[in-house]
Amino acid sequence: MIISQYCLFPIINYFRLAPRVKIFSLTLILCCLLIPFHAFSQKELAERGEFKMRIEKSVSELEAERICLERARINAIENAFGQTIVQGNSTYIKNERTGTTTESKSVFNFMAETMVNGEWVEDIKAPEINKIYIEGDLWIEVKVYGKIREIKETPITFESAVLACPKLECKTVVFNNKQSVYLAFTAPEDGYISVYCDFPEEKKTYRMLPYKADQNISSYPIKADQTYLFFDPKSAKNIAPSKVDDLTFYLSNPLSPETSKIFVLFNPKNEIGKPILTTTNKETPSNLEEPLSLQSEDFQRWLQKIRRADPSIQLETTIISINP
Repeated sequence: MIISQYCLFPIINYFRLAPRVKIFSLTLILCCLLIPFHAFSQKELAERGEFKMRIEKSVSELEAERICLERARINAIENAFGQTIVQGNSTYIKNERTGTTTESKSVFNFMAETMVNGEWVEDIKAPEINKIYIEGDLWIEVKVYGKIREIKETPITFESAVLACPKLECKTVVFNNKQSVYLAFTAPEDGYISVYCDFPEEKKTYRMLPYKADQNISSYPIKADQTYLFFDPKSAKNIAPSKVDDLTFYLSNPLSPETSKIFVLFNPKNEIGKPILTTTNKETPSNLEEPLSLQSEDFQRWLQKIRRADPSIQLETTIISINP
């Protein structure tokens, strides 16, 4: 549990160039413009997929074809990049061929309300759609063959550190019960930040930043090349110290250690947005307040949706332990 207490180069010169030079210059400009797109394009793969379903009386044959086509494309993506699983405060990729499961921070695509680690680019050939009768029931089977590509994670450009005291030398991932937590943050460009902390024992994710007093604000603006120290009223920047939450870790069971995961989100372009948050009225140690929160899996689904909608969002996670 986490609880808080308020305490162009010139155009004219270009047209003066000789005709041959102008043509060469224009070609060079076009090549330079195309380089970034080529450098960051994702590798495309050819993959097969298939799906079969019984056509229920409540579903038309045309709708059944649409569902099967989409599910067959999902099957092709999962065959290549693995199945996506949301469990607690993490998202995992299960390899369909080996059965192994690994945690992932990649951005996921939503197809037919299913999270997949890739996207369908185009058909290589027309889908095969067959309708067959099995024990008197009409079934539809679709096979697809097309180009797909994996969705890659946005690189992290900022620096952040979880601290046990309001100094950079207090960086740590190990805390004691009833110990305060702080966060240092620096980014190379202006942007917006929000921070969440998940507790698997409670299956709950708390919003650490923005502070509870600003519950309607989705993210805080950040200036480039400035070091911010959050959760310390004395270090508050562009915010009243009385609004700053002094955050403290408390164990759900004082005799049992726990692990937690901190999510730092940064967007150099747009505000980040926020999920639907709730507050509780349950008693806490020393009558302090809990930050706003939501269920862990709801947070994961919200996180994937906003990162898919805005690829400029950067994510860094830190696993910490809290000891009795």
